[in-house]
Amino acid sequence: MARIKKRSLISLLTVLFIVLATLVPKVKAWTETDFEIFDLVDALEKAEGKDTNFYNWLGVSPSATQGEISKAYRKLSLKWHPDKNKNDPKAKERFARLGVIVSILRDPTKRERYNFFYKNGVPRWRGTGYLYSRFRPGLGTVIILLCLIASVMQYIAGQVNYRQEVRRIIRFVEDARAQMVANAPKGRAPSLGKSFIEVGQRVMRCEVKGDHYLIVYPNENSQQPIHLNVEWVKRPTIEDVFIISLPRRLFYKLLGKKDTTEQDEKETKEEIEESVPKKKAAPVRKRGAPKVNKYK
Repeated sequence: MARIKKRSLISLLTVLFIVLATLVPKVKAWTETDFEIFDLVDALEKAEGKDTNFYNWLGVSPSATQGEISKAYRKLSLKWHPDKNKNDPKAKERFARLGVIVSILRDPTKRERYNFFYKNGVPRWRGTGYLYSRFRPGLGTVIILLCLIASVMQYIAGQVNYRQEVRRIIRFVEDARAQMVANAPKGRAPSLGKSFIEVGQRVMRCEVKGDHYLIVYPNENSQQPIHLNVEWVKRPTIEDVFIISLPRRLFYKLLGKKDTTEQDEKETKEEIEESVPKKKAAPVRKRGAPKVNKYK
């Protein structure tokens, strides 16, 4: 049951992360026009100099009319045409950039957006959508990122399962004590002792040993009693996530040494098993001896 809950929780967190990852790129501050302007500004400054902008590159003022912009375009297109600059390897790129910049300045809406960035400056942080579309991560980066995400989800799931298990044990103790109160004479209800709890529509005998300790007897004839103790529930740590635990195990395996963490867990488990009273084996009845009913 605990494994099923853990898998369900991990699946839920995975779906939640996918939904968030799908929605976040849609909520962005900049439009596609802004991204186009950012790219042109970066390319122009890289090719022509840091202080170069659309207007001084065309040789017009920021308040230039459409006629002045068109006149400057015709002049520069004749000057920078690739056919007239066959020995210049950057002529084709410069000519193409000229056409895109002029198309932006001829569009009133796009020119208004450019004027905003011209006056206020182009932002350094342009959003995750811009970065991802222009600087796509390699396979190694993606694998590392996925491992980190999976590790965080594993840690969160472990913490949630730990808290659920602790609450489950405490609830069982409270239910058992409530049953003791209901069956005991008024004012004489004990806090420790034998009682009953309901687990999955099954009523089971149990024994309250402390505020956080309960022994459940699922079946008198075959199954061993189940000891539920909050102190025995292992709390997950950062070292338990697979990106840390797996390399550590491989490291100790290559050196031929025992993992100290696993050794401590093994010793703790042995101490717990030694502290739990073991069920006495039933006496062996000799052949031909009469069967004695121990329950009267």
